Amino acid sequence: MATYPDDATISQESFSVASSKTFSSTGATTVFALDSAATFVGEIIAIADGVTQPTDSYTLATSGEAVTFLTAPSASNLTLKVVNVPNRFKVNRTVDSASVVNYSNTSSVTVNSNAFLINGNTESFAFGEGSNVTSAADLLVYISGVYQDETAYTFPSVVYGNDGIDIGDNTATKLLLNFDGADAATSTTDASPSEHTVSFEGNAQLDTAAKQFGTASLLLDGTNDAVNTAANDDFDFSDDNYTLECFVRPATGAFSANSTILSRTKDVNNFYRLDLLPNANFSFSYMQAGTNHIVTGGNANGGIFYHVAVSYNHADSNLALYVNNVRVQTNAFAVSNHAVMVTAPLQIGNANVLAQDFSGHIDALRMSKSLKYKAAGLQPMISAPTVIGGGALGSLNSADKLTIRSFGMSLVTNDRFNSMADRKPDKGFATNEKFDVASFTSQAGYEKRRLKSRRSKRSYDLTYSNISGIERTAIEQFYRARSGDFESFTFDLSHLNESGTLSTRFDGELNVAQALSTGSTLTENFYTVSFKLQEVFD
Repeated sequence: MATYPDDATISQESFSVASSKTFSSTGATTVFALDSAATFVGEIIAIADGVTQPTDSYTLATSGEAVTFLTAPSASNLTLKVVNVPNRFKVNRTVDSASVVNYSNTSSVTVNSNAFLINGNTESFAFGEGSNVTSAADLLVYISGVYQDETAYTFPSVVYGNDGIDIGDNTATKLLLNFDGADAATSTTDASPSEHTVSFEGNAQLDTAAKQFGTASLLLDGTNDAVNTAANDDFDFSDDNYTLECFVRPATGAFSANSTILSRTKDVNNFYRLDLLPNANFSFSYMQAGTNHIVTGGNANGGIFYHVAVSYNHADSNLALYVNNVRVQTNAFAVSNHAVMVTAPLQIGNANVLAQDFSGHIDALRMSKSLKYKAAGLQPMISAPTVIGGGALGSLNSADKLTIRSFGMSLVTNDRFNSMADRKPDKGFATNEKFDVASFTSQAGYEKRRLKSRRSKRSYDLTYSNISGIERTAIEQFYRARSGDFESFTFDLSHLNESGTLSTRFDGELNVAQALSTGSTLTENFYTVSFKLQEVFD
């Protein structure tokens, strides 16, 4: 079935021809010289074996003196015509153009003078150059070929703004303590979005003499020192991925007993705890209902800062311990009942019900409801941690591949008038709607009515004022091909800035009135054309 207005096409021969050139047996050739130069692609008519090719199948080359086909026409006969298209028949089409950038661990990609390489630690990635992204709706993000929902990344990026994304949700960081401040100070600020209140107990204080980043770190003397925060769901593993990490500098000397770096303890049967063991290994214990799950390793020495991280992956129920960027041990177990922890505070430096205080320095402590670390080896942290931390996805595994397609670029292309789809009717067109009702007289003389259909029928009165002879001819030919009001067709309602289509036919005559004549050609004569359309049902 024909569709109006798309099938109300114009004759390309209506435009005057500046030059014409024919090629035989084109084969795999894609570039063809013209006999005269064109200024935009719409001035080229390409006819391959009698079929006019769409303008988006070729581009101009060599300053308009040649045509490049996207796919070789492989025609036995190819004719290229350069036509003179008047300004009124030049159509500006704005289209979205995709910018694609691929990241991997095998080769560095430079975007806007920044080099990117997936290393299991990098979380911020830039869009391709020239992107103009204003929302996540302009993006398609794939990890190793798998499409990522908008919840898997953050736009705009903390690092690159509207020019990139952060892998994960920046709200995932629930506690961030960089312990910066004056020497011997007894307070610090939680830099996470949660802004938890932090209290110092005992001799806990800041020390500017030893730090990993910034101006200071936390100093604990091993005797009833602690930094505490009140009980909060932010510190539950629950159903979330989870990462806790910090830099630890044990005091110089022999390790004679367990010392607790961080803990959340309800009782001896329900807790999680990061410890330094007497054998100088780090240990993370997760005790639920009396069953203990442990990961250990690292072999620490006093007087040196170590990066220690614990990451729990709910997808595979796997707990991993990292020491100085190396995954030293894993343990697979399911978190089944974490509700017992909801009333327990978070403590840095001791374990609440256990007398195993830590002696030394702690710096750059971050807790995130995200799987930050997945790779076996990590890149060293070279600056103080921030809230960039990831949500459901977290940082990329070194084996992953990241593809970002952005569609915020706009290209304006010139095309030529092809059909009445490029010419809207006058504003103020009329739309009518009614139900079909049949009436008759009963034997008693009363008027009776019967509803022919429960659906109403729409009708449209359309007028095109001051259109050229080219446009008038397109409408006339479409009208004649339908035999006037005999044959139904599909009407595309987008032509009226509405959605959908309807089955319709012409209702009555086609009215054509000449408005102006400035010459003898179709482009020099102007008309007003009007007609009615009536919806039909099968």
